[in-house]
Amino acid sequence: MAHTLPVKRETLHNTHVLAGIIFLFVPLILTALISWALVARLGIEHVNGTDILAWLFISLLINLLLFMTSVASGMVTGMTTIQGALSYIFLLLPSGLSLLLLHNMSRYIFGFPYDFYFGKIDKLSPLIRLTEISINPIPHGEIVVYLLSSFALFFLGRYLYQRRHIETAGNAITFDVLRPIFKYSVTFCFMLLLGSYFYSDQGSLGWTYFGYFLGSLLAYFLMEILLNKSLQVFQWRRIKGYGIYALAMIGLIGLFHYDFTGYEKRLPELSEVKSIYMDNFFYALNYVQATNAQAYGGSEYDSPVKAIFTERDNMAAIYSLHQKIVANRLDKKETFLSKRTRDSERICLAYELENGCHIYRQYEISAPEYADKLKLIYESLEYKELHNRILSINLADVDLIEINTFDTNKNVRIVDPEFIAQAVAALQSDIYEETYEEMKNMDLRPPWAHISILLKNNRTVHLDWKKSYLNFEQWLKESEKYYQARLLPGEDIASAIVDKDPDLNKQDLDNKKAEPVIINQETILELEKKPGILKITETEKLELCLRHYISNSEQAAYKVVFQLNNGSYISGFFSEADAPAFVKEHFAPAKEPL
Repeated sequence: MAHTLPVKRETLHNTHVLAGIIFLFVPLILTALISWALVARLGIEHVNGTDILAWLFISLLINLLLFMTSVASGMVTGMTTIQGALSYIFLLLPSGLSLLLLHNMSRYIFGFPYDFYFGKIDKLSPLIRLTEISINPIPHGEIVVYLLSSFALFFLGRYLYQRRHIETAGNAITFDVLRPIFKYSVTFCFMLLLGSYFYSDQGSLGWTYFGYFLGSLLAYFLMEILLNKSLQVFQWRRIKGYGIYALAMIGLIGLFHYDFTGYEKRLPELSEVKSIYMDNFFYALNYVQATNAQAYGGSEYDSPVKAIFTERDNMAAIYSLHQKIVANRLDKKETFLSKRTRDSERICLAYELENGCHIYRQYEISAPEYADKLKLIYESLEYKELHNRILSINLADVDLIEINTFDTNKNVRIVDPEFIAQAVAALQSDIYEETYEEMKNMDLRPPWAHISILLKNNRTVHLDWKKSYLNFEQWLKESEKYYQARLLPGEDIASAIVDKDPDLNKQDLDNKKAEPVIINQETILELEKKPGILKITETEKLELCLRHYISNSEQAAYKVVFQLNNGSYISGFFSEADAPAFVKEHFAPAKEPL
């Protein structure tokens, strides 16, 4: 009816947009005025007029952008529900599509630094950007981009409205030229989404390809049903269209299996390298201190340490590791059904060259296969100082050290400055002497306790008291704090029960509905009745068990359950190599008489 009036579409569009902006802006302006009046009247000091104006400006800007996005999306569809969905899709598309593309490219391009780019795509979507706006305010550059985007969407919406046919009202897509674009775009995105999901869940290319097929098939025919408003879409013409799309995707995926550009084996010359960043993630490298971090109590101890190596020996070791990773990749490609293993470790590298250029790579490697290379890096002084904050703290900033024992309420607080200096020195010595195997905790021995070093301004440095920290253990004994800092046989642990069968309290992997066995008094009584069980009450033997039990059930040869005096229980395992001698002797098979 509105289109029968002697009014140009341009005028209709402009007046409706203006009315919408007024309806959106007036409540925001009134809210700002009322807030300003209340703040002035009540004398609220931590909120001023500048804060209210900043809130008002950002609210007006974001509302304008969201509104113009909705108007523009409403021109390409005649259905209200799809207009709402399209509006969110347009706002999330830059980040969402980038995320899907990056995640899938990382499956095929060996060394592709997915994490590095992932940390930068959140700014591509205004909706995601809003989640951190209180900490990182929108800079002037982003404000200009949002304003220009709003104006561009206004003119795009008006252009589409002038060329939209009246009879297309009610159609999912109002322009015929956009129908195939919409259909194949949704199919492509949904294909990437399910492929990424299956790879993340199953970790193999076989499941990834299944996700591609299932996602594209479902999305393609659902879009056909939506666009044609009919369930009669399983026709040869449309099946052929899906087949053509599938062949195109197979060809595209096939291209990714060939390194035409030499990207996968490209390494810089070591003589041209100024520094190398190496860590398990790119988060520290991408991290930027929040603009308002100090207002929220932030400090240097909140920001991650950038593990940038500059010593020539360490850079040579990292470079050698990188060469071995690339050489192994060339020798054995990923198989169709290969999965990530438990020993997989992520390696993120960033080379800074003398000419200012950067090269980024990311790999998933099997740590035991590269142990000889990793050991040189991890045991270096530079690595330890980069990854242990306790090695760089100022003793004058330490208020107290607190040691909290697991599974009990035993606690030690050290406040004397002299004792603090001695404790920190002992811990630093242990860390400097720590081997690669101890750092990775390859035997998976639970620590004695957790250590919190409280600094001024409510900052805290956390670390575990590992069983390999012998210097710290000796200092605790000399300072007579040892017996309050850890579980002790007799004093805290009444007994231990060892069983040759390591399946106690393990979930039956063949039965998905099986529940883990809960360790309680009834379970212990049943276990004690089991023939051949070993019950330990001697203090010396309990101490050996405490020092050697592990938490990794995959290496288990024996199951051990510690019964504490407070009524609780601790369960663990012994590997065949590390089990105490008396445990092995007890469960050794009896020798047959000659």
